[in-house]
Amino acid sequence: MAPSDYTKEMWDKEFLCTFTVALEDDKLSTKMFVENKGEESFDFQAALHSYFTVSALDNFSIAGSFAGKEFLNKMVGEGEMQTEDREEITISEEYDRVYMGVNDPVLKDTGSGKSLTVMNTAGYEDTVLWNPYGDEGMGYNNFVCVESVKFDP
Repeated sequence: MAPSDYTKEMWDKEFLCTFTVALEDDKLSTKMFVENKGEESFDFQAALHSYFTVSALDNFSIAGSFAGKEFLNKMVGEGEMQTEDREEITISEEYDRVYMGVNDPVLKDTGSGKSLTVMNTAGYEDTVLWNPYGDEGMGYNNFVCVESVKFDP
């Protein structure tokens, strides 16, 4: 992606963004590279929105280095910083949380017998967990969104 009239309405910087996807026998790799093509330095934020199918939320958990980490709980007021006390996350309510310093989520689905490791290796230090729990129309019970992000509150 390069600047266009459409992108310049939102962000008037000279850049080139390249997104590459590679499919291998045992993994899917994605890489995003943002290059500054202008004279002026800039900061940017990015999130790789990944939606994963699960057999049911009752069979699902997310392990990782969550315990003791701060997270932004977007479901409380205007968003509230909290501290996670669990090492393994289960979803039993609507979720929209940004976990700071968690870049090693492992998705576990006991219903399917599968697990998936999300490897954040290129500066994405944080993880977003999102699920519209209770929203039958969105099929909340059969997916979870796990996003690799670099969050700057």
